[in-house]
Amino acid sequence: MSDIPGQQQPEVNARVPGPNSRSCSERLKDVECRGITYAGEDFPVFWERALGCNVWDVDGNRFVDLTAAFGVASCGHSHPDLAAVASKQSETLLHGMGDVHPPRVKLDFLERLQASTPGDLTGAILGQNGADAVEAALKAAYLHTNRPGIIAFGSAYHGLSGMALEVTDFDAFRGPFSAYMGNHVKVFPYPASDEALKELWAVLDDWMADNAVGAILAEPIQGRGGVVIPPEGFLQGLRQRADGVQTVLILDEIYTGFSRTGKAFACDWAGVVPDLLCLGKALTGGFPLSVTVGLPHVMESWPVSTGEAIHTSTFLGNPVGCALASRSLELHQELNLAERAQRLGDWALNFLQNKLKDCSWVVDIRGRGMMLGIECIPYASGMPRAVDLMGKMLQRGYITLPSGPESHVLSLSPPLVITEGQWEAALNHVVELLLEMD
Repeated sequence: MSDIPGQQQPEVNARVPGPNSRSCSERLKDVECRGITYAGEDFPVFWERALGCNVWDVDGNRFVDLTAAFGVASCGHSHPDLAAVASKQSETLLHGMGDVHPPRVKLDFLERLQASTPGDLTGAILGQNGADAVEAALKAAYLHTNRPGIIAFGSAYHGLSGMALEVTDFDAFRGPFSAYMGNHVKVFPYPASDEALKELWAVLDDWMADNAVGAILAEPIQGRGGVVIPPEGFLQGLRQRADGVQTVLILDEIYTGFSRTGKAFACDWAGVVPDLLCLGKALTGGFPLSVTVGLPHVMESWPVSTGEAIHTSTFLGNPVGCALASRSLELHQELNLAERAQRLGDWALNFLQNKLKDCSWVVDIRGRGMMLGIECIPYASGMPRAVDLMGKMLQRGYITLPSGPESHVLSLSPPLVITEGQWEAALNHVVELLLEMD
């Protein structure tokens, strides 16, 4: 396997917290809500710059990012082509008027996107983040069916704004706002085995027979829910059941879309085209932009504006974001990132399974493409081992994240341009730390 030119970097440095980091922690306490960000002696890392898979903090420490910054930087941080596009576009048109007087670059992007998405997903609704895309999809489903009922799944994460929070199944996020939640969402367990899938079909079929469902919303692979890969037949079964009762099937590929799982979209593995597809994160490589694309018969349910659009925003179709998205789509093709993700991901999965087969702390190692999860049992104290592992990896110069409702899974989703050397070194550190844990 060959590395992508221009991404090689020297070995990672172990972290040495310095005065600038401590100063930033103190400053943060005065300006940001404590309920949002935790600031301590060793956490967080205050980023100064990033390139490829590498991040430098305010004290000059260098880290290898194994998260792609929440799955955004699939092409690598500050990819020179994307940086050049952002600079050029900002010099000519920094902001447009979305759905009133759209910039041409918005049209260019949407035409390129239409050629990249599966099936006949042609209509599009733009937003700024993943939650925007989910909310637009839920609105479209309601307009199409006139039925407010929604089927969602356990441990799902779809965003934290109003409607998106209602279909997100994390108590930590929903609990403080439970009084605002409606009763039109029915949550079923997300299947992780063939037996669980059979049980799902039994209860789902009975429930759908007696309830008016407007939308079925699912992630093809759960990301923040713990890198949960459903068994074969899950998406096909949802497609069949949605068709049977004229329900809109929505797939949330905000995390899994754009080469992450080894194909352009995770639904391609199942050969399923949803009615609505939610996209974001890696869409631009680093600029807030999301999109919901849909089949014509669903998207045409949106009424034609007679003077006021019923779903819009100030920054709709921002020119810089659209220009970046167009170039990002090209880069995924030029760099063969889907093939690279599958190749490096398959190697990593085999490596971890072999090295950790006798590790008593590891429950499961799973993944598809460059979307891997190591499920760990907690310490006797109840502390999630994956959280401890995240801290230890940070001290060795690697940025990771835990996932799952109980933070019991260490997630690995690096930029898809990570070099072989960086990837192998990182996984060796993971293995060494897990084997050392008591």
